[in-house]
Amino acid sequence: MMSPATESQAVQQRGRRGQTLVEFALTLPILLMLMFGVIEFARIFQAWITLQNAARAAARYAVTGQWDENILAEAMGYTFPEGLSVAERRQAVLDTLMPCTEGEDAAFLQHWGYDCQPGSVEDQWLRADVARIPSIVDRARIGASGLALKDGDHYVGLQYPDEDDIHTGTVTDSERGWFHVWICSSRPGVYSDTAARYKPSENRSNRLCQVQEPGMEGVNQYDPGGPGDAVEIVVFFNHPLITPLGLVDYIQLQARRVMINEAFRSTRVINIPPALALPTFTPSNTPQPSDTPTPTSSPTITNTPTPSPTATTTATVTPTPSPDCALITLDSVRLVDNSLEVRINNANQYGPVFISRVEVQWAKHPFFPGMYADDMRVSTRTRFWHGPDYEPPTMVDNTDPGWDDDAPTYFIRRFDANTITPLRIKFSNGPSRLADYFVPGVFDGTRLYFGTTWGGIGFDPVNDCLVELTGYPTPTPTYTPTASPTGFELTHTATFTPTPVCTNYEVNFVGFETNGVVHFTLRNTDIAVAYITGFSINWNTYNRPLDPITLDFVSVGGPGAFDPAAVKIWDPPDQVATRPAVGVSGGPGWLVDPVIEPGRTLDIWFDFDGTSERLDQIGYRDYDFNDTTFVVNFVCYGEGINVPTPAPTFTPSVTRTPTITLTPSKTLTPTITFTPSRTNTPTRTNTPGPVTWTFTPSRTPTYTNTPVRTPTHTPTLDTGGFE
Repeated sequence: MMSPATESQAVQQRGRRGQTLVEFALTLPILLMLMFGVIEFARIFQAWITLQNAARAAARYAVTGQWDENILAEAMGYTFPEGLSVAERRQAVLDTLMPCTEGEDAAFLQHWGYDCQPGSVEDQWLRADVARIPSIVDRARIGASGLALKDGDHYVGLQYPDEDDIHTGTVTDSERGWFHVWICSSRPGVYSDTAARYKPSENRSNRLCQVQEPGMEGVNQYDPGGPGDAVEIVVFFNHPLITPLGLVDYIQLQARRVMINEAFRSTRVINIPPALALPTFTPSNTPQPSDTPTPTSSPTITNTPTPSPTATTTATVTPTPSPDCALITLDSVRLVDNSLEVRINNANQYGPVFISRVEVQWAKHPFFPGMYADDMRVSTRTRFWHGPDYEPPTMVDNTDPGWDDDAPTYFIRRFDANTITPLRIKFSNGPSRLADYFVPGVFDGTRLYFGTTWGGIGFDPVNDCLVELTGYPTPTPTYTPTASPTGFELTHTATFTPTPVCTNYEVNFVGFETNGVVHFTLRNTDIAVAYITGFSINWNTYNRPLDPITLDFVSVGGPGAFDPAAVKIWDPPDQVATRPAVGVSGGPGWLVDPVIEPGRTLDIWFDFDGTSERLDQIGYRDYDFNDTTFVVNFVCYGEGINVPTPAPTFTPSVTRTPTITLTPSKTLTPTITFTPSRTNTPTRTNTPGPVTWTFTPSRTPTYTNTPVRTPTHTPTLDTGGFE
């Protein structure tokens, strides 16, 4: 039996244990909250750091101008046809997302606010800029690896196949794991003179990048901008909480980056990019002026004698005053890339004017005899005239078949009131930079007429306003070759006869295209300008029973023979069935001498009729086009001798005729080996004339019955020298 003292001690020990349990129960929630708080804070900090990396990765990718056709196709749910090259895959998905045809392009019109012109380089750039959005978002997702992101994205303003945005997301912005990339740029107006096409919301959490251009105000549309524009990326993420604190289900995190787009393609004018509209902060207590005298009474004449039989007009209509021609002036003239830009200042307060006639005075440079006027447009709008016009001067109005009045809006010919608006006249098949060979004075005497009635329909020489380019120095066009041509020389007393460097021109047979097209390229690796003045193309069947074909036309440039960017250089009245088919500058069917500038490669397309397939699919081979030649006239520079002349001349005295010979050896063994041998065999002559490049692969077949063919192409180049 326990003594009273022992029993009391046991009771005290049980009491202390109970007290410890109570104290632990009271402090445990606090300890758990501290522990969970440390865990959640660490997770939030890690997510924030990762999100900053995602924004930085997306912005760095955006400024390069790149895009991935596979990511765009996945977002659209588009499946590529079999057998397409990378370039064809990119073009196919772009044509599906936002077609650009000669007809009305609904997707382009809905996104950019005007119809796409296939021949407009700017419009092709705009299409590519839209395609960049999914790739930028994908880079942000890659940069956010490690976060609990839900699948799917929302590409605001990117619409396919209907009017709804492409939305592949599985959760909304009020759920855990939601991930979103907001993209906005400082792009200027694309069809108006608006300083900035987009206005971002001051509170970026609203995720608004709204269009400000007339007719599209308020449209929310993400945009990565063009070269030189500022692009802003904001990445949103609903970071989920995992500890049972019961406070909130998630915390929304944001990361922001602003960068300037690189010059990933040539731009017309390099300007300092405008900054994005940043949030503005207004002080809550803004003092107002306290002493502002305000008239409290206005004297009123009460006794005004009025004859009794006075008719009172209850409504007065004040017509808008017609534009004053004295307020329509020339602001500036400059050469921008391959265009003449004339900036017109319409200082009228109300009335716009409309271009009604253009008379462009221009001259051909001897280095570019095939240069022609291509199109005219106001600012970056759709062209209101398209050529070509091969001979100066170019005088056009609405009687010209290439003129577009743009009724009933007349927007593409409008010069708004109280605005300086540029008019651009583009020249093709000439220098990529007019300023390297011309000065504004070459265009002295150019006249622009503006109609003052609404629309300015028709040319009215009496009432239309005239702006003329006068007073610009006109150089003396001696056209004397120099080692570094920078334009027309004003004075020159001596010249030299340049020596051609004929080995600096490379011809290459590229292959066969659909619709019976044969593709060649000619590359100018010299420092001088060249131009094609003739060709001779031969096609043999070597006694094989193949379907007959006829040559329809020859074009150069562009991504394909039928693309609007390609220029036809030879188009005879009738298709040519006899071979070889020969085209000569100035001869039947010849249209223009195409230019090959230094360092450039010119694509040459021969279109044959008789099949819609590739010629190799109906049995033709590359060696069937033996003895195809190109004639090149050009000016090139070498060790020249200063030769005094009585008058400025332009006389290359040395012509060399290299011949490129491709000799494939074809053996029908388990592996077909195609080994062309290219030999430059220059022949020096003392008679001025053209340079002829000959594509002459010879065929030496040896036949062995084998079931497998594996073609390989191993070119070897043997280049001869000149004395």
